[in-house]
Amino acid sequence: MVWAGSAVVNTYPLSSYTFGTKEPKMEKDTSVADRLARMKVNYMKEGMRTSVEAILLVQEHNHPHILLLQIGNTFCKLPGGRLKPGENENEGLKRKLTSKLGANSPALVPDWQVTSFLAIFT
Repeated sequence: MVWAGSAVVNTYPLSSYTFGTKEPKMEKDTSVADRLARMKVNYMKEGMRTSVEAILLVQEHNHPHILLLQIGNTFCKLPGGRLKPGENENEGLKRKLTSKLGANSPALVPDWQVTSFLAIFT
């Protein structure tokens, strides 16, 4: 259990989870300039998009740890991503978690429990 401000968050042992690998996803763009151009076109077409990210806490060696996704050999990030237009934040987060962390089998769809939600706007 971890105290976070006025909330209590239950953590579970890392041994309660299994880990695997997924096939790498190819980058959509070959350069930063191509990515910026694609993002500009998407913004002109769809407007501002909302993103969600998850913090996954586990207990290991009597201390809480945050699980991150490893992208390539050196880059790590929180799981999540952009919501579809009009998509609810909780449902969108569950969709993103399933696509990034769920098994590659349609029969094994995780039942994500989103226990708290914090919106940070910059």
